[in-house]
Amino acid sequence: MKSSILVGVDGSEAALKAVDWAAAEAVRRDGRLLLLTAFTMYTAEVAFTWREEDIKISLDQVLDEAQDRALAVAPKLEVERVTVLDPPTVALLHRAAEAAMVVVGLRGRGGFPGLKAGSVAYRVAAHAPVPVVVVGPETEARGDPVVVVGDDGSPHGQKALAAAFDAAAALSARVHVVRAWEPLIPPAQMMVSYDLGAIHAAEEDALRHDLEPWLTKYPDVPVRSETAESAPVPALARAAQGARLLVVGARGRHGPSVLALGSTAHGLLHRAPCPVMIVHAG
Repeated sequence: MKSSILVGVDGSEAALKAVDWAAAEAVRRDGRLLLLTAFTMYTAEVAFTWREEDIKISLDQVLDEAQDRALAVAPKLEVERVTVLDPPTVALLHRAAEAAMVVVGLRGRGGFPGLKAGSVAYRVAAHAPVPVVVVGPETEARGDPVVVVGDDGSPHGQKALAAAFDAAAALSARVHVVRAWEPLIPPAQMMVSYDLGAIHAAEEDALRHDLEPWLTKYPDVPVRSETAESAPVPALARAAQGARLLVVGARGRHGPSVLALGSTAHGLLHRAPCPVMIVHAG
């Protein structure tokens, strides 16, 4: 059975860009595309002012447009479509376990009552059991053949490296690994001298150690690595300029999206200039 890529669609430009990216990825994986649109009547006012027939027509139009967009990218692609009467986040998370990945636009249209622009992407990225690619309306879905990934030595960082090398191999792209670090500045009364050069060297050693198994597993994937004395979000956003994809690990915590994603992943969804893949350690 072919693996499927699940895409949440709502008629927004961001969602259509997500369809573009997902269709191309499905071809690379010899997979199929599952287009999902969802709707919930949150209030009595909506329930009485929107006729069921009107909603169905609107949702069918959303799916028609998304399917046309996917087939424009890949005319022979197998496309399935489904409409779910559920909150969009619930619908996507329910189907996510059956997919190889989920792809969503960052800023949804919110054209149907009850849809909050952007909230679906954050929640799905935070809680999906599979990798989630988030495509913003201003990002360039087809950049240079470079996959950027952040490394911090953690389990979710290792999962991000695995996903980045896998994506780069599929794309015939190179991997650009960034390990960002910030020196810890103690309070003045505890000030001690320390060697920034030594810290920098230690970070480079740690980066080489983290990369070693992936260089062995993917000997044909070109790699560029760097350490950056910077906060992770600006360092990775700079490196991702013109890239095809940025891969980051999520913290995997329960609770609100910002806690489950972690500050780096959450910040990059706002600032990244290319599609962002969120992977979890679990």
